[in-house]
Amino acid sequence: MSVLKWAVLSVCSLIPALLMTGCSPEGYQDGSYRAEASDYDQYGWKDYVQLTVSDGKVTEIEFDAVHEQDSTKKSEDLEYQQEYREAGLGTDPADYSTKLEDSYLESQKSSTVDSVSGATISTGRFKQLTKALEERMEKGETGTITVTLE
Repeated sequence: MSVLKWAVLSVCSLIPALLMTGCSPEGYQDGSYRAEASDYDQYGWKDYVQLTVSDGKVTEIEFDAVHEQDSTKKSEDLEYQQEYREAGLGTDPADYSTKLEDSYLESQKSSTVDSVSGATISTGRFKQLTKALEERMEKGETGTITVTLE
């Protein structure tokens, strides 16, 4: 095999590997990050995600919402959880938050988080907040940001 063919083959073999490293969630910058909705929703809740990155990976994550009247967490509001269950949705904020958090910890990417049945809107908000944080985690821009949710 000629030297030129060998060089071309070597470079072509490396290109996919180099492209794949750009897709990896590895390499987030260590620190604490928080994203919260820019406004309270129609029911008085403001969603947020707070997470910690250690050794380049998200190791802790909390998804919840606080109420504008008394800062009660949605996952701890037993009356709200009961109403949610009685609506026949098959889940409640404490349940779907845990499922979304676990899915994110496993995948490390908002785009691959599994949706939770009965919590479609909350799943979408979770993905929007975590996606906004991923851009900041790659750069090491810790702190809190506000996100306008769709």
